[in-house]
Amino acid sequence: MIFEPETIYVEEGAEDYLLTRNVLSRFSKIPVRSVRESVSVTEEIKATSLDVFGAGKKQLVLSRFKGSFLKKCPGISPGMVCCNYYVVNLMKNCVYDCSYCFLQGFLENNPLMVAYVNVEDLIEELTQVFQEHPDRMFRVGTGELTDSLALEDVVPYSDQLIPFFNQQKNAVLELKTKSDTVGLLLKQESAENVIVSWSLNPPNIVEHEEKGTPSLHQRLEAARLCQEKGYKVGFHFDPIILFPGWERAYEDLVRQLFAVIPVDRIEWISLGSFRYRSRLKQIIKDRHEDTRLFTGEHVPSKDGKFRYLRSQRNDAYATLQRYIKQYSEDLNVYLCMETKEVWEGVTGKMPRSDKKLDQFFDL
Repeated sequence: MIFEPETIYVEEGAEDYLLTRNVLSRFSKIPVRSVRESVSVTEEIKATSLDVFGAGKKQLVLSRFKGSFLKKCPGISPGMVCCNYYVVNLMKNCVYDCSYCFLQGFLENNPLMVAYVNVEDLIEELTQVFQEHPDRMFRVGTGELTDSLALEDVVPYSDQLIPFFNQQKNAVLELKTKSDTVGLLLKQESAENVIVSWSLNPPNIVEHEEKGTPSLHQRLEAARLCQEKGYKVGFHFDPIILFPGWERAYEDLVRQLFAVIPVDRIEWISLGSFRYRSRLKQIIKDRHEDTRLFTGEHVPSKDGKFRYLRSQRNDAYATLQRYIKQYSEDLNVYLCMETKEVWEGVTGKMPRSDKKLDQFFDL
């Protein structure tokens, strides 16, 4: 998918950064406007568009992030088990338009595609944090509010981030994506301390619910190229979506994965079910009239999000874990944003009792 914004907005204070100059040089024919704050742009979109979130994806804002970049993963919710994960938000919004995406509700009032250009400030902050805690292992991801690589050819964060993480002794960088935009990653000198991970779903889900994304084949080919370059790779079956025939579809997905990627090159596989907050349901139905997400029954969980019944989630996780274990008993498989009860129901134990998973989890 080739991204070309309708307009590029440069916020006050972002003009002189190297990344700003790089982005503007790539879009020499795109209108550029200087703005004090992007909130004015949002108001313009709200006045002229029925699909504010969709329209916001077409406007690129270059901004300077003013707070602390590094945060604990927001997966820490009441009753949920969370992996030991940190997030850095370098962008907000995503060029893809997945029907289930929580950003549709989360960014409803600020839907613009925002790229933070002060990467130098981020690296200074991370250097200080990593040095202050030499005995702690930091697993840092950039894919919370965007796809980590979808705009890598436009906003090349990896050119600065990967060499930085190559030198760290107590930190790894995870780039989580549905993209096949890995050209710049393949040009890096080293893949040390960098994990590239892909969200995967069966082809019919990709086609109907993950609009604008590369196909399953394209994602697996990108993963193959990255692991051959030396990157560790991971995979997220998330969100798992249940539909008639899901068992066979996910079994075939697992087969295709291991046909392309050697099992000993995979760092982990995570499993997570479709989940959403109540107000997102109507937004999804309004923006994606052909969605099949709500054909099953969903109930509220301890964290307030709606999920499939626990028995259905248990069955889905156990089924997928069985498919995966047919190829490797040793591969790390964990559940994302699930309750202790589901963990115990599926695996018979908690992460802290599994030495291979213990390093990832903070209960």
